[in-house]
Amino acid sequence: MTGHGQKMDAVCKASRWKSSSSSSKKKRIPKKVLRFFPLIPRLKRMYMSSHTSEKMRWHGVTRKNDDTLRHPADGEAWKSFDRSFPDFAVDIRNVRLGLATDGFNPTGNMNLSYSIWPVIVVVYNLPPWMCMKKEFSMLTLLIPGRYSPGKCLDV
Repeated sequence: MTGHGQKMDAVCKASRWKSSSSSSKKKRIPKKVLRFFPLIPRLKRMYMSSHTSEKMRWHGVTRKNDDTLRHPADGEAWKSFDRSFPDFAVDIRNVRLGLATDGFNPTGNMNLSYSIWPVIVVVYNLPPWMCMKKEFSMLTLLIPGRYSPGKCLDV
């Protein structure tokens, strides 16, 4: 089975639903909930604009290479990634993303153990004066729940 009616998770082979003590056919309760906001259509829209698509190539065309750390492209992690994946690094149009998350209690009542964990993706292809603007930070996931995902967040 696939889709919403799927009973077993394809990766971990465990049930997606909480076990019910009653045998009646009640509404099933999912073990975990995740709100997903598609990323690919938003990235495609960035390349549809001539102004933004030009800026998406900034890191490979107009960036100064003078050993001053101004942008993630100047860092050792970027250079190491380029050495590890040379096929990806060849095309400057390939999108490089950063991921950030932090949970918060939406009710403000710290006695309640409910939290929401937004997962935000930042496009690092853009120049430094654009990549950290809110217009280019994209909310991709919302993880609501009683407990934090902790180290179990695998994107």
